[in-house]
Amino acid sequence: MEKDTLLWQRFKEGDRTAFESMIRIYYRPLFEYGRKIMHDPDMLKDCIHDLFTSLWERRASIGNTDHIKPYLLTSLRNRIFKEKQRSDLLVTIEDWQEEAIMSEDAVDIKIISTDATLENEHRIHHIMHTLTRRQQEIIHLKFYENLSNDEIAVVMAISRPAVSNLLHQSLKLFREKWLSLLCMIIILFLLF
Repeated sequence: MEKDTLLWQRFKEGDRTAFESMIRIYYRPLFEYGRKIMHDPDMLKDCIHDLFTSLWERRASIGNTDHIKPYLLTSLRNRIFKEKQRSDLLVTIEDWQEEAIMSEDAVDIKIISTDATLENEHRIHHIMHTLTRRQQEIIHLKFYENLSNDEIAVVMAISRPAVSNLLHQSLKLFREKWLSLLCMIIILFLLF
């Protein structure tokens, strides 16, 4: 990630153009990831703004990184959890699932081919929301944010083997539910 290293170094040296490039490149992925954790989009925007402001103010004392995206995702995740603790708005698993049902999730579309029908997207969306919050999070990071297992381990603050296990279990469960749903649809189709 030589490009990340150079961009980060320029940012740390006070290059405003590099900083603006980081905001342009990473704002949307940060917002989409943050929506998985936080209900309030305005509060999320504030957290992202505060994150970038804090980075700019502390740029001289921040360490080096070769991977900007995982660094920012981890920083945002930590900032959101601190904000939630401060305002006593911790999200329960039920709240997470309820939010996920109400929001459109681009992860669903990433898992299947780009020519997926609206019906298949709806089925995938339904299956995704039967998974736990952690399973949804890891699938989002892997397939939507395109992070490596090592980067996911950093963002989720778990070991690399735990990432592999959780990802394997999540995808296995997804596949099982998908096949079960397809079998049910075929049976219904054959009956009518």
